[in-house]
Order: sequence, then C-alpha cells, then structure tokens
Amino acid sequence: MTEIRTAPRHPARTGTDEADQYWILREDQIDCLSSAVRMTLIDRLAVDGPMSAEEIARAISLKPTAVYHHLAKLTRCGLVLEAGKRTLPGAKKPQILYRTPAPKMRLMGALNTPELAPRVLGCVTATLRQADRDFAAGLDMGSAQTDGPQRNLGFFRLAARPNAETLAAINDHLWAIAELMWQAGDEGGPPVSLAWSMAPLPDPECQTHEGDDA
Repeated sequence: MTEIRTAPRHPARTGTDEADQYWILREDQIDCLSSAVRMTLIDRLAVDGPMSAEEIARAISLKPTAVYHHLAKLTRCGLVLEAGKRTLPGAKKPQILYRTPAPKMRLMGALNTPELAPRVLGCVTATLRQADRDFAAGLDMGSAQTDGPQRNLGFFRLAARPNAETLAAINDHLWAIAELMWQAGDEGGPPVSLAWSMAPLPDPECQTHEGDDA
C-alpha cells in the first residue's frame, strides 16, 4: 500500500492571489536560476509538485543524481522546499517530496530593481536556451500540433512600432496569457512550455534626427 505523508498541494488554486505568488528578488536566487535545467525543474515543480527527485528526473529527462545536485542548490536558496515524504510500491524507504514556495514563481519584478536587473540577463539566456531545446524536442514528438486551436508547437518573431495604446494592449494580452498558463496547471492536459521576450530596438529614425540636430 502506498504511504503518503505530504503537505497539501499549492494553495494556489483556492487561496488568495498573493498566496499564489512568490517574488524572486534575491541575488542568490536569481543567480541560481541562470541555469536552463534549474529553470525547467522549477517550472515542472510549480505545475506538478510535490514530486520526488525520481519523478522530477523522469519529467525532465535527467538522471536522478543530476536532479539531486540541482535540487540541493535550489533548496539552499529557498526556491524549492521539502514537502513531506512518499513511499512508493516496491520502494525500501520513503522518498522526500519537493515543491516550490508558490505556483506563480515571479521573476519579472527583479527588472524593476536597478541592482538586480543585470543579473536577470542570465535567467533570460537560460529561458531562451531551454525554449530552443523544448522546440527541438517537440519537433520529434508525435503529439506535436503545428496548426489549429490545439496547436502546441509554434514560434514567431515580430518587430513593430506600437504607439503607447497598442503597447499597453500587447502587455495586457501577455499578462492574460500568463494567467491562462498558470490556471491550466491543474487541468490535466499534456505539458507545454511557453517563453517570450520583448526588448526595445535601435531606432534609425531617431538616430537620423539626432544627427540633424547636431
């Protein structure tokens, strides 16, 4: 018989919005997430935790020994917490379960802190590196859908000149997408990843005007 001794799943689905969120604003935590593997580990725990190291290893296709190494780093800086133990059928001893402090692990706020913003670049690099790996793996999966309402494999890159109103609408839509992804954590469908980045581009028109003024 399976013995389960664990803290409840994240209160996220029933608690207040603030209880759902954990703001990553410490230097050691930001530095710890400048790893594509650790970023992915956090993502899967936030959705499917609590999980044992072996369950995490299967979910992200790593050896358990490698997962323990990354879990140790994440636990030391408080991005992963122990959440009780579980004894699986046939196992000789119970396994420690792990979870994230909240289902919404929020990193964007560090960009608003001048001394932290440069450190976020490592996390962005890790995010986009993992997005590349996820896309490559998705190409080889029989479940990949590249069109229609059930599309789970796609990409885009656009450059535009949105005015203030349009940029506000874009940000509203991006926030709505994030909320949809968070809410989908308990819906039971197959997992998908979604990554995006936005950055201002050099403006040749502004540079021309500045040269004319000189």
